[in-house]
Amino acid sequence: MVERSTTHAPGTAVPLYLQIHAELRERIVSGRYDVASVLPTETLLCAEFKASRFTVRQALRVLSEQGFVHRRQRTGTVVLSRNPQATYTQSFRSIEDLFQIATQTHYVLLDTEKVVLDAEVAPRVGGAAGDEWYRVAGVRWDKPGGTPICYIQSYVPRRFARVVVEEFPAARGPFYALLEQRCGEPIEEVVQEINSVPMPGEIIKALGLAIGSLSLRLLRRYTTKSGTLIASYNWHRADQFTYRMQLHRRSEAERTLRIVSGGKK
Repeated sequence: MVERSTTHAPGTAVPLYLQIHAELRERIVSGRYDVASVLPTETLLCAEFKASRFTVRQALRVLSEQGFVHRRQRTGTVVLSRNPQATYTQSFRSIEDLFQIATQTHYVLLDTEKVVLDAEVAPRVGGAAGDEWYRVAGVRWDKPGGTPICYIQSYVPRRFARVVVEEFPAARGPFYALLEQRCGEPIEEVVQEINSVPMPGEIIKALGLAIGSLSLRLLRRYTTKSGTLIASYNWHRADQFTYRMQLHRRSEAERTLRIVSGGKK
């Protein structure tokens, strides 16, 4: 038996663990697996879906993060709710997981404009004060017509003007992947900063929130050997967002990409 890949790439099928997750989620929502009941064991799920234990555990991990189930040692995976409280958990261990976040959700581009970087924004996005860049605004939703997840402001160097203007509006995957493909250079590092800040007025309006709402702001900067590829501010509701990151030690041969995460500097 050859298992389908669990790594998503442009133009490939949906990863198997997401297919398993979707099926189990539907069974919970429909009541086939009732609240307080125990899901089939990992061994049974592996046999049913013809998947490895690792793949099944990935699917169960997502269900747990979304609040549908709770995993207990020796007891199994217990159903907690058919309709968990609306929260959004972001979990990643690699740049491929960042790709998953983009492809599993729905992005709506709102506006594109040329801006001149000021002294505050420039060092954060990897540019110089006075440089002309493009700023792309949009909202990411859990699904079309669903619940807004975050408001995004992406800063892109002027050298990618054609890609921003001509290709961003029709892009179906993450912008960083499209830019990486067009520039022909692999991403070498992703730096992330997380801050708790007041939600700006225009973002409150775009997300339909109450005045005075707080936000958890994530800034991700993707760089190649030539410099910044794209830098994006992601504005999330502070009361409905959980950020989780797992780090694993790797050999020197595997360290082809560094992901750095930190708080306010």
